[in-house]
Amino acid sequence: MRLLIAAFAALVFLGVLWGPAFAVALRYWRRGDARAFRQLRFLYPAQLIATVSLAFAADLLGLRNPAALAAASTLCVSAAGAGALAILLQFGVKSDIRTRTLP
Repeated sequence: MRLLIAAFAALVFLGVLWGPAFAVALRYWRRGDARAFRQLRFLYPAQLIATVSLAFAADLLGLRNPAALAAASTLCVSAAGAGALAILLQFGVKSDIRTRTLP
């Protein structure tokens, strides 16, 4: 039973962490931006590393209630990642695969 609870907690953690960035990528993909999901392969590991390192830093610094700080860092990193992806997709170089011609 404990393993099931731990697996469910991990899924909720990853859903909260990666959900907003996925929603941003899905929105741009539905608008016709073919490169929207390509950026997630760099963003997902960066978000995971940032969240885990912030949680360990809070624990090492001896701050009170590190679980709440880990949850807060998860939410902040998630929002920052979704915002960074939106800015990258909005102001990045546009490339339309459908209009390219083959040599």
